[in-house]
Amino acid sequence: MSDLTQGAAALPATNEPLRIAVRRMRWFRAAFQAYVEAMGRQIGCVFQIDEAKLAEIFVRWLEAVDRQRPRDKAERRAFFEFAAGLMLRELTTGMPVKAAAKPTAAAPGSAAEFWPEGYVCTLFCLTVHSAAMAQEYQERPELAPDFDDLRQWWSFRENAGQDAGFSVGFLQMLLGHQPNWMFPDVFRARLQTEIATG
Repeated sequence: MSDLTQGAAALPATNEPLRIAVRRMRWFRAAFQAYVEAMGRQIGCVFQIDEAKLAEIFVRWLEAVDRQRPRDKAERRAFFEFAAGLMLRELTTGMPVKAAAKPTAAAPGSAAEFWPEGYVCTLFCLTVHSAAMAQEYQERPELAPDFDDLRQWWSFRENAGQDAGFSVGFLQMLLGHQPNWMFPDVFRARLQTEIATG
């Protein structure tokens, strides 16, 4: 799946900018539920969502975003991507969604078949990020050409289980960026890496 615009149609409408709406629990829950249901239909899978876990994840994500939010407005664009990575970190750590059975319409050997829960959480974060970037900057982020490489997804699942911060770097990698693997979930460390290599 290389087009995030399809998934954006599953997100609920809002009168607020998406960057604000996503910080409201009611919208976040509705968006996650709608997105998971839409993806479930697409890959032939019924998912169950643990609402209590999802609420805890949302609160942890908001706290993490507020803790690392940069003061400099020039860093805002980069932080949008980073915040999506933090969202993925919290989702994969708490995993509020469970597949009732193996997907029936996912391509054999695909990430969706291999790890449907991780796949749907990752695509949710990427879709919200893409929709926010389109709204704020009239940009549509593109996924890395090797997005569907199952080796990356195996690595993601294994490494995120050992170090939750790996999820942030994985999302950045899926968007074609080189993460700071030493401190993938520290925004300042990412900026220092970009300055050193830029």
